[in-house]
Amino acid sequence: MTDSEKQYFSDMYEKHSKTVYSVCLLYLKNKDDAEEAVTESFIRLMENKPGFENDSHAKSYLMRISINICKNILKSNWYKNVIHDEDVLMYMTSDEEESIMEEILSLPPKYRVIIYMHYYQGYKAQEIADIMNMSLSAVLSRLSRGRKRLKDILIEGGFFYA
Repeated sequence: MTDSEKQYFSDMYEKHSKTVYSVCLLYLKNKDDAEEAVTESFIRLMENKPGFENDSHAKSYLMRISINICKNILKSNWYKNVIHDEDVLMYMTSDEEESIMEEILSLPPKYRVIIYMHYYQGYKAQEIADIMNMSLSAVLSRLSRGRKRLKDILIEGGFFYA
């Protein structure tokens, strides 16, 4: 590996590792598994050495790799069904946000990740669509359904009234 390639991968890790880790943690709900998925994502990036048009394209590719790795881990037979929500809560929230994040974690991953990326990471729907390799309408639909499910959970839990 040349020095310029080493620098490129180092820069990619520096720029995107926190976002990749957050998404992996939302999928896997376990710090150790999320760290392993992040490592695997960057290893695959280095092995494939794809040529990217720009940083946004590179980030989309990296996010897609990490999401696929997480889905494969969740499908695998060896994956333990013990869920460690406290890992997610400690890493991603302040004390004020903890109760709402607990409710977000109860959503299915397809809603949980999109809601997190939109509200906590500040991504616009089109950016999420690009990163997750989905259509804009699919992202908007999941955002809407996720918000509705979250609202129902919050009403049921007594956080607010309809």
